[in-house]
Amino acid sequence: MRHHLLLSLSTIVLPSSSISIAWAEESPPVNQEKYEYPQEVSKTFMKGCGFTNSKEFCTCSLDKLRSQYTFAEFLKIDTAARETKQVPQEVINIFQSCRNGKT
Repeated sequence: MRHHLLLSLSTIVLPSSSISIAWAEESPPVNQEKYEYPQEVSKTFMKGCGFTNSKEFCTCSLDKLRSQYTFAEFLKIDTAARETKQVPQEVINIFQSCRNGKT
């Protein structure tokens, strides 16, 4: 299962780091429900996640990630996960809650 989580997580960062850096440096408005991620990143996540998971699971996962992490924070998590080959427990909990149908 961790392999699938890492695969889903690492598909989000695009080869074009200029898009990622530009978005990561922007500050989100205060009191917003979800942080914005670049549209291309969201599409890439959904496509990569959808190879082995349902659309509902992928949508739930992305929504919860966007609710909890700014794009800059997400980039740090993704980079660390690829370097260590380990997904943080907090992210695993997000995926598991979506797998269990808890939205």
